[in-house]
Amino acid sequence: MKKIFYFDIDGTLFDIYRNYSVSEKTRNSIAKIQKNGNLAVINTGRSLACIPQEILDLNFDGIIAGCGTYVEIKDQILHNQLLDEELINRIIEIFSREETDLLMEGPNYIYTLDTIFDQDIARRALNLFNLAGRRRNIHEIPLHINKISYLIKDPQSDQSIIQTLQDELDFIIYPSELREGLPPGSSKKTGMVLLEQWLQNKAKITIDETYAFGDSLNDKEMLEHATYGIAMGNADPNILHLTDFITLDVIDDGIEHALLHFNLL
Repeated sequence: MKKIFYFDIDGTLFDIYRNYSVSEKTRNSIAKIQKNGNLAVINTGRSLACIPQEILDLNFDGIIAGCGTYVEIKDQILHNQLLDEELINRIIEIFSREETDLLMEGPNYIYTLDTIFDQDIARRALNLFNLAGRRRNIHEIPLHINKISYLIKDPQSDQSIIQTLQDELDFIIYPSELREGLPPGSSKKTGMVLLEQWLQNKAKITIDETYAFGDSLNDKEMLEHATYGIAMGNADPNILHLTDFITLDVIDDGIEHALLHFNLL
């Protein structure tokens, strides 16, 4: 029997807004739970191409990326849901019409429009990710895209984009200016279910308990699905009622604190 530990990235493993990298205590905690025979899995809203190397270097057993649109375990790809060409062209047309800068996130690259409509917004959006040569333009063929993200330019354009695409994408609307658009029905939970079913049915691994660490609105389904949902101390207040434990802030080594609380270290 194994336990699975799911970790969000932003605000959970590190905090890009506060220039806080993965701490040594967090690194050691993840290594210890793996040494004890358990599985550590990234579960992030970022597409695979957006996951920083410092996170990949932690040698997680599995990756759920793009809010459940991509799933791998031990380097074996279990799921890779891509937007179809017709929808991609429609997205490009709408964002160009609304003059809103767009990031189209895939498993290998991040694609951007030819035109930059707002230099400041485009720069801030790209700074959320360490692309390290993974940026491409929309003329790259074929386009492999799991999801989209963008920073709103103005409320009217934001509303127009969401209303126009709401039948083709599920939108996560954050309290901040960030927006994400996903294939309908996709979530961090769907990635967990797919991974857990594969482990039990194909790998014949019995799962004892699952623990999920998160801080944001796109972590809601993940926290609900896990046996124990754990909110970081810096978490959005709107997700706290879904959790079993509220740990310390990411900058105060909240992951280690929670694992000690549950007697897992």
